[in-house]
Amino acid sequence: MTDIRIIKTKQNIENAFVSLLNETNFTSITVNDICKRALTSRSTFYLHYLDKYDLLAQLFDQQVSLFSTIVEKRFNGLILGQLEETVVQFYDELVTRQPVIQALFKLDGSEYNLKQKFETILYDHWLAYLNEKTDVSYKELTAQIGASIVFDTLNWSFVNGVNHEALSFVEDIRKKILTM
Repeated sequence: MTDIRIIKTKQNIENAFVSLLNETNFTSITVNDICKRALTSRSTFYLHYLDKYDLLAQLFDQQVSLFSTIVEKRFNGLILGQLEETVVQFYDELVTRQPVIQALFKLDGSEYNLKQKFETILYDHWLAYLNEKTDVSYKELTAQIGASIVFDTLNWSFVNGVNHEALSFVEDIRKKILTM
């Protein structure tokens, strides 16, 4: 069983790092900055992470794993016309990680491009579904559009909250795409 102190220390370090990412760019952040914000020592930081790049990699991998799990669990609802219910479930499952996700979304140009990774996960699921279950023309394009709609709707919901009229609008678009 994991010691609760270890969990709390890692959470404090991660929260401090996310807070700093929201204030400044990654290259400007130092381990010392993270430790000051987390109210922990550098030696404690290095017990858990090799450096700030390791911290970033671990946070990135956590978010990708979580998103992949949620997509696996919820994808059929997106395709089968339960978009509003599914987006609300996605949102509910991801909202607790919203500050981390949005901070990592700011790292567009790096190898840790969370936006791109999320869109790729959605695209791969859409394409697999289209290849297996439909006769839709232009499957790759349809998969790209479908992934973009879901991703952009989730991202929009993070900023604006869940809006049932907007989700209904997006659902109408999804239906049209799958009937073309």
